[in-house]
Amino acid sequence: MKLSQRNLLKKQVIEFYDTKIHIKTRYLGNKNEFDVSYESILPNKYDVKTNNLILFGVSAFFYLLSGAVYYWRFIEGDQTVEGEASIAWFIVGTILLFIALRSIENIWKINIVNNQFIKIYKDSPNKTEVNSFITNMFKQRNKYLIETYGKVNSNLNYEKQYNNFVWLKNMEVISEPEFFEKLKDLDFTFGKQNNKIGFSK
Repeated sequence: MKLSQRNLLKKQVIEFYDTKIHIKTRYLGNKNEFDVSYESILPNKYDVKTNNLILFGVSAFFYLLSGAVYYWRFIEGDQTVEGEASIAWFIVGTILLFIALRSIENIWKINIVNNQFIKIYKDSPNKTEVNSFITNMFKQRNKYLIETYGKVNSNLNYEKQYNNFVWLKNMEVISEPEFFEKLKDLDFTFGKQNNKIGFSK
């Protein structure tokens, strides 16, 4: 499944596969591609809204400058002030305001390991498609992680499988009841009556 997104200066394509997601970005002519494994994707998404306060401030400054020039030239009648400057500063302020408004980002932030994150624009191409993509991506992630780490195998080490189940629970791939059910199956397979390995939730 593929999600194509476009912002003012950035274009990105996110596509998920059986074992990973692939991200392609293009920003001011610079291209970047990278993969993110499902093991690296943390379970939650966060609602983030950002804006460029500096651009808004600079835009306001040029509007004030335009107003001051207009006042001194046409209200006070100061002939040493160029009247055209008022229009020029007004245009500059408007351009900066437009860029500032376009740079506002309304995004979903999906954390991955090493304090990094995947940024997905909430409204590009539309909210419905974005939400559907994220839901299906997490479904594929959970499916892959369960198939890879969530099955009892008598040929593998008991403690390694136990730790895998703890990790799946912490990654919110399986619920706590599902965790204890898998632990029960693991104990049965290895002939254990009670699991004596402690864990922290």
